[in-house]
Formats: sequence, C-alpha cells, structure tokens
Amino acid sequence: MKEFPEVYISPLEGTYLLFMDLRNYVDIEQIKEFTQNQCNLAVDYGEWFGANWKGFIRLNMGTTPEIVRNAVENIKKNLRKINK
Repeated sequence: MKEFPEVYISPLEGTYLLFMDLRNYVDIEQIKEFTQNQCNLAVDYGEWFGANWKGFIRLNMGTTPEIVRNAVENIKKNLRKINK
C-alpha cells in the first residue's frame, strides 16, 4: 500500500493467505477493535499463529478481486482516520 509504506505485506508464494502487519499504524492491543469494529472485516489474528505474529492480520485472498479491493480500501480508509 503506497499510502502506508510501513504496512508489511507478506509475499504470497503460492498461497491465497496474506499476512499484513499493522503494528506501525494501529496500537497492537487495538488490532481486533480496528479490524472488526472499524473496518467491519472478519480476519484471522496473527497471535493465533504464535506470539511473534501479534499485530498482524491474515486476509484470505481466495475470493473475487472486488471483495479483496473493498477490504483493502476499507483498511486504508480507517488507517487514515486514526493516523491524521
């Protein structure tokens, strides 16, 4: 995401599951609040995969491009609100 260069996005490497690191923009303890209540997204949370992944979300890219685009735009819109 050009607008938020410190959001790390894992390489897909033959999978449709993407890890997104939001720690540089969202307080680590607020990730769930941000994604569920502000972005209205259902995601997997990084800490489910180990303590080192806390602050990451996992997005399932195995859907239509429109749904993926809408999810990313929703994340960007809400990052703008909290990072003015």
